[in-house]
Amino acid sequence: MLRFATLPLTKKTSLVIILSFTTVAVIDSTIVLFSSYSGGEASISANVAIFISFSAIFVVISMILINSVKKSTSSIKAAPLHIGYFHGIMIGTLALTVSVIILIILQSLLLNEYSLILLKIQTWVSHLSALIFLSSLVFLFGRWLTSKRSYAILLYTISLGIVCFNLVVSLVYLDAYLSSPVPVVSPIVKPYSIVLYVTNFNTLPIESISPTFDALSVCSFLIMWVATAILLSQYMHRMGTIKYFSLMSIPLLYYLFPFQGYFSNAFFAILPSSPIYFSALYVLIFSGTKQAGALLFCLAFWTASSLVHDDRIRKSLLFSSIGIVMLFGSLQIAPLEYHVYPPYGLITKAFLPLGAYLLFAGIFISAVSISRNAQVRSEFYKKAESQLALLRAVGVSQMERDLESQVKSIEKRVSLFETKVEPDMKEEDIRETLHDVLNELYYLKGKKESQKS
Repeated sequence: MLRFATLPLTKKTSLVIILSFTTVAVIDSTIVLFSSYSGGEASISANVAIFISFSAIFVVISMILINSVKKSTSSIKAAPLHIGYFHGIMIGTLALTVSVIILIILQSLLLNEYSLILLKIQTWVSHLSALIFLSSLVFLFGRWLTSKRSYAILLYTISLGIVCFNLVVSLVYLDAYLSSPVPVVSPIVKPYSIVLYVTNFNTLPIESISPTFDALSVCSFLIMWVATAILLSQYMHRMGTIKYFSLMSIPLLYYLFPFQGYFSNAFFAILPSSPIYFSALYVLIFSGTKQAGALLFCLAFWTASSLVHDDRIRKSLLFSSIGIVMLFGSLQIAPLEYHVYPPYGLITKAFLPLGAYLLFAGIFISAVSISRNAQVRSEFYKKAESQLALLRAVGVSQMERDLESQVKSIEKRVSLFETKVEPDMKEEDIRETLHDVLNELYYLKGKKESQKS
């Protein structure tokens, strides 16, 4: 089925995919809150039609991207992780997700209801598969960090590590609410109005972990913002420090403003004069905070794709740009916790494992390709653009790991022909020697290029 979904992945097509996801995620996460605050909502049939449209967009985008990744990774085999296994997990995740969505749509069209069990299944599938991909990527970053000290690698490791904890919190929170259906205790969700579901929403003791989810979200966002600012720092020299940080701060402030409720609640001081109007306006204005920040994060990879000529690395950067948008753009609890009819928020969560998989695959492909291609490494050394700093670091680190693996393989082969011979160098000595040699080559190459320029 996947092989028929083909689309050349370019900057334009990747931008179309990014904007398509962003549009779906913003609308999918806004309808419930806007309806509950304004009191107005579309008909049930219109809401079901919207849900079916979002589902179709998700399926088409998923098939196109998974097929593209499969083509780019068909010949890549690298220790300690085999990308083919992760591709199989993603295929299985997509198959389960599509099955759940189809069952919900059929139940809605034929029975005018859907089973809450399907939401619970999809919640577990999305979170657990995303955790597999993200934890594997954090593991890779940790290995690369031990070989090559880099602020970019460190920041990405910390930020994505926090996202992993956030996924666990989100899973616990949503599972608790989906296990306590409202407004009636029933495993079946009926076509009541969205306003009725929200107004009858009962808080549970698990609500106390909601601030934990928000705190983890803010921490991961801030660290990823710093990493992105570093990778895009070359634009600071082009447009000036003040203008650069002013533009970079807009998505940051936009993301942080809704959290002011934890401190002063300054915005809500004007609500008594016209609560419905200002509440609806507030929802409309701040409905895309996560997606706006995600768009900023993707710029580091999306712009870097124009700086390399190797087709595989260029596509891997586009995978990463799409993946980080989907990952950070789908990290939210609402509105799935309300489990309304139809289940708004489900499609946004369905993008979560796809985003984690694309980010993992994109960075992994880049690192392996750079480590094995001397011409590509030479090209990277000649370019001083800050967007390539992360790729240079992970490429050198992966090359060092590959050399260590080759040395160990040679040692094993030699040991087959030698008996009771004490090796001249221990494993730690070999690793330190390789590390020193690679750092020296990296330094001399950069120094030579700087002298030429």
